[in-house]
Amino acid sequence: MKKGIIKGPQKINHEKSYIPDETLVNFIQDWLHIHKKREQLTKEGKELSPEDKKKLRELDRMKVYYIDHTIFPAMANLTYFFESMAASTRLANGFEDELEEILDPRKSKDAAAFSGNRIRMSSMQFRNNNLARLVDAALSIPMKNYDRGKPITDFRVGIMYQLLGIIGDYMDVVISNEYSSSQIWYSFHDDFKRMLGWMALLTRTMKDTPKEYDRRLQFQPIWFSNRSPSGGWNF
Repeated sequence: MKKGIIKGPQKINHEKSYIPDETLVNFIQDWLHIHKKREQLTKEGKELSPEDKKKLRELDRMKVYYIDHTIFPAMANLTYFFESMAASTRLANGFEDELEEILDPRKSKDAAAFSGNRIRMSSMQFRNNNLARLVDAALSIPMKNYDRGKPITDFRVGIMYQLLGIIGDYMDVVISNEYSSSQIWYSFHDDFKRMLGWMALLTRTMKDTPKEYDRRLQFQPIWFSNRSPSGGWNF
């Protein structure tokens, strides 16, 4: 299988668009197909052909290749980019339009209007938004992991708790600057603690995960990086 080529902008419906690497897409489809085929044959008491077994081994090997050469490097690039924007006001201002374009806040105001009327809008409305689409897919718990009456042990619950904590921190800052009355902040804090409490309760039931993983983004946060001018990006 050849190494994928990172493609630039494409024209789709006369609009600048980006598509995933074609070799990654083909790998995902091939991996899914051969594993489904093996599961079906196993149910029938049969085995894969020698040719398919060879293909299965190759695809499992290529899984490591794509994780190491495509997925994790993409995560490292995104993390570096956004940490740089967050640490430098000058960078954030210089990339303001691009940040808004990639993060994609469309429909937020419409959803907020309904929320004010106590009607909770489904996250489905954000399925076409860039970052929301990524986060939604990353947090999607497979239905097989739900067992009525039993605790949810999926690791994604812990990620939800982390994200909720991050949102709470930024909401503290936004509300404190938006409203002069401290009572408004206290009201928010009380409401937020209830949600955080429920999420913490669920998080305690999640399964333990290994303390060490095979892959890490081994670069320092940009504000500690020795590659930043004067030892820091806070300018």
